[in-house]
Amino acid sequence: MIDLFPYQVEGARFLATAPSKGRLLADEPGLGKTAQAIAACDALGADRVMVVCPASVVEHWRREFTRFGEGREQYVNVVSYDAVSRGAEALQGGKWDVLILDEAHYLKNRTSKRTRVILGIEDPDESTRPLLSPGGLIGRADHVLLLTGTPTPNHPAELWPALHTLMPDAILGKNGKPLPYHGFVNKFCKTRGNGFGIVITGGKNLPELRERIAPFVLRRKKDDVLKDLPPIRFTELPLSSEFKMPPEVAALVPKVAAAIEAHGVDGLNAIASHVATLRRFTGLAKVAPASAWIRDALDGGIEKLVVFAYHREVLQALTVDAAKNGIGYACLTGATTDRQEEVDRFKNSGVCRVFFGQIQAAGVGINLTVASHLVLLEQSWVPAENEQAAMRIHRVGQNNACLVRVASLARSIDERISRAVIRKLETINALWA
Repeated sequence: MIDLFPYQVEGARFLATAPSKGRLLADEPGLGKTAQAIAACDALGADRVMVVCPASVVEHWRREFTRFGEGREQYVNVVSYDAVSRGAEALQGGKWDVLILDEAHYLKNRTSKRTRVILGIEDPDESTRPLLSPGGLIGRADHVLLLTGTPTPNHPAELWPALHTLMPDAILGKNGKPLPYHGFVNKFCKTRGNGFGIVITGGKNLPELRERIAPFVLRRKKDDVLKDLPPIRFTELPLSSEFKMPPEVAALVPKVAAAIEAHGVDGLNAIASHVATLRRFTGLAKVAPASAWIRDALDGGIEKLVVFAYHREVLQALTVDAAKNGIGYACLTGATTDRQEEVDRFKNSGVCRVFFGQIQAAGVGINLTVASHLVLLEQSWVPAENEQAAMRIHRVGQNNACLVRVASLARSIDERISRAVIRKLETINALWA
């Protein structure tokens, strides 16, 4: 059963009762859209659920249904947008009680293959033909729940595909039919010509658009619900990796398991030198899925993110991926000569969105309250160092509730370590809260 905050109860009720086949929950990142959607599925009595989401959170969705489901028999299929675009098993057979489209801004482009496959748009330019094709995934679901923290990353026209197919009553024109794309753009977007066509430069008539979509779209910001939230929360972030441990490295797992069983996370520091190879391999195995998660998190509305790791080579690999994808970052390790320069760039530059820190070098003495989201990608086996790292965002000057995600490698000993770390962090926080 899900233990929801009051605003989440409201959100789940909205998702279960909004007056349309589709409804959009657009809460800011960190407010628990996943839990609200699962609660809505329970309220709807859904027995067959499909979730389409970025590949980086497929494992997360599977775990959350296992963790929060009501316990009745429920078939849940979780697939990535890429898999759906390739025509994977998601398109085979049957109907769904509920279709959840996570990070629904992935469907902002009316001409993309995934938008056409999922929303069934046959004519992306005008509605001269039926918009729902027989292969459209939404045509096989009774209820469609869209979730995103950034419903319009660039301009209002990015809402059109979802509104036109799932909430058409929100955009009816004078003829009583939903506005076609260009009609929507003319009414709600500012444009300019570039010699080849029009370029959308912003929005107009936005109060009218907000009023029209209000019955179908719910958005809360952290400021709206701070009274409901604890000042800091800790949660798991499962990462799925194809990385295979060499047999001689995997053989070290029993030592780690025995240490956790005997002494929890406190017992790990005593064996750290004996299982250093396992620890390093585990950190490297997390790099690829963590990098994908970071990109999706930033696209999904997280403005500033702090990521801590233990090994310098793990941080180096993360920064290489960030640079390759045009993500502005700061990085502080034991080798950094000007610590304050890195901190200041993260705090003061709008394009610097991620702070990568080595947990022992950056876990104390700096203030990163410009961010309220933090990932412990690799955890220290000294419990106090994890707590100190988490406190970089949770200190004087922080005006938002903070969310600390403790990353783990799915189906590995790393999961047991992460859970032990979370228990310790929650205990320390409860003592001094």
